[in-house]
Amino acid sequence: MKPERVFQALSAIGLIAGGWLYGQYWKQNPSNGSHNDELAQLRARNTELSLKLDAREDELAQARSMLTQGPFAVPEDLVAWVEKDFGMVFLTPPKVRLATPNDLRNAAERNLRFIHGEDTLAIENKAWELVGLLPEGQRLLAQLIMLESSGVRGLFDLEKEEILLAETYDPGSVPDSGVLARLLAQHLAYQNHPKKSWASRDQWQAWQATHLGAAASLQSRYIRRQSAANEAEFRDPEMAREELLMSLSPALQGFANFPFVEGNDYARKYYIQSRQSWLEMFKTPATCTATIIHPERALPQPTDLGSDLPANLIGENQLGMLGLRLWLEPYVGNERASELATEWTNDRYQLSGEPERPSLTWRIALSDEQSAQSLCKEIEQSLLPHLRETQLDREIQIRTQESQCIFENTLKN
Repeated sequence: MKPERVFQALSAIGLIAGGWLYGQYWKQNPSNGSHNDELAQLRARNTELSLKLDAREDELAQARSMLTQGPFAVPEDLVAWVEKDFGMVFLTPPKVRLATPNDLRNAAERNLRFIHGEDTLAIENKAWELVGLLPEGQRLLAQLIMLESSGVRGLFDLEKEEILLAETYDPGSVPDSGVLARLLAQHLAYQNHPKKSWASRDQWQAWQATHLGAAASLQSRYIRRQSAANEAEFRDPEMAREELLMSLSPALQGFANFPFVEGNDYARKYYIQSRQSWLEMFKTPATCTATIIHPERALPQPTDLGSDLPANLIGENQLGMLGLRLWLEPYVGNERASELATEWTNDRYQLSGEPERPSLTWRIALSDEQSAQSLCKEIEQSLLPHLRETQLDREIQIRTQESQCIFENTLKN
């Protein structure tokens, strides 16, 4: 018998046995006799019942252990459907297994370190605090691990190249099967188009939006094909993740939702266009979020930001059009933020100085001087008052230099 069937059978047996034992107790409990005899019989039967239920729980625990150690039997027809939809084939059979919550957390952390490196997230943590994307004192790595592993039905481990499904995954559920279809699509695309490093956060966000957006669009197609009903009528199997997301900073919400919203739209555009366009999307994926946001436009010619390195450079990165938009949205509104961010052509922030008391310079290049002046004016009026109020020990300025906005955050003398 397949491991997952063993687990389901033992679960059913445990529930039935528990109910039967309780029923037998109430049938056989004598209505006459001394109060002490009744108490003694009650204790004896409770002890017997506890022992039997403990035995069932041990059997279920053993079944769970067996399932998390061994492979999960993925339906062959689901694998074939994903391959046909994506126009690719698995180079090696997909690896899938059930995983404990701790396994999912560990895999999420491995993914983050694989993508960003050992030190980059710590540098980003401080940089995001200084520009105001993350409230002071919050741990970026811990929040990202929670977001990627809590309340999810599964995830794709990039480093080990395997799919981990939550222990409570229900193979008979259409929404759960839809999640597995999405994860298989991620696995399939990564097998055919692997990547081990990304030059910046913006490049990673664009690559993720392409791959995860394509997988999310496949998930929608799968669910629609499973029922004549509208897919919106299906419950979301990852509602707990959505609730957690709402408790995080607006920037984290935006970065996390980007693949499922704009990435999904971007991938669907190529899927509808032609099979050749769809496959080419994976061969030459977008290298910046500007392409995902405005696929109808040519890639902006990146403005030269100079090659000067500050003394004691700690680290540098690029937030891209998406990062700029998310930075502006809480202060100027979604429509105005999109309008200003659309003129982005390049950016780079540099963190320098003492690790515990760093300075930050963020150069944001726009399409022309007028756009740079408009952006700086909006930042001066909307963002800086808030940042100066929440970072009293910092000197925060914004200035223009030709077509660039230069944001600076240094420690006060």
